[in-house]
Amino acid sequence: MDEILAAARTRWPQIAFDDAAGGRHLEECRDDAGRLPPFAVELVLAAACLAGDQAAIRAFNDEMFERVDRVLSRLGLNSADADDVKQDVRTKLLVATTGDPKLSLYRGTGPLPHWIASVAGREALGSMRKRKATDAIDDDDFLADAADDPELVALKSQHGAAFKEAFQAAVRELGSRERGILRALIVDDRSVNEVAAVYGIHRVTASRWVSELRADLLKRTRNQLRDRFGFDASSLDSALRLLDSNLELSLYRLLAETKPT
Repeated sequence: MDEILAAARTRWPQIAFDDAAGGRHLEECRDDAGRLPPFAVELVLAAACLAGDQAAIRAFNDEMFERVDRVLSRLGLNSADADDVKQDVRTKLLVATTGDPKLSLYRGTGPLPHWIASVAGREALGSMRKRKATDAIDDDDFLADAADDPELVALKSQHGAAFKEAFQAAVRELGSRERGILRALIVDDRSVNEVAAVYGIHRVTASRWVSELRADLLKRTRNQLRDRFGFDASSLDSALRLLDSNLELSLYRLLAETKPT
């Protein structure tokens, strides 16, 4: 853990990180085997932002929204609407009106800019559905953002339909409680605190549920791609990177179109 904190200081020397707060946040994000997630350094930045550190928030705003414009452009938003979405996303990520700020949901399993772009895409789709404007959105945008990785662009082009079918099957395999949690968080925009209150559990337990549910959904999708579509190990690894970076947006697309069961 000391190495992660040191790496964060090297990457963002302008931020006076609180080791204790960063360490607690990292501990909460360990997996069942006790391992830290692959993007733990970005979790340290997230912890500093959640603590209200202004230098961290400036770095967050400067560095972590690079992919958002591309995703919003693909969804057909004009510049004014895109600016509104970005402002709404920044507010929801960093400011808690009820419960915790949405940034607390980031678990370090994928790059933070990818996760934010997925959140922004979900926010944009929600706004467009409210205005009855979703007919203009192509199903090809199910996986919205791979443009800076040639390998993922090729994989999406060749297997986009398989990704969508495998992901839908994986969601159908989940239990009603798991789908209910996802719908509450993704479609209804509930906080982890609100989910905890519904199920009568501590927020840390609810946060762990969310992390485990995300990992389980990706694992089920991986199994679908392997067993039904014959993906080899290398293709599976690339596919999971692409799916992980678009998970929020993909879940919103799927769950917002289906009724609760």
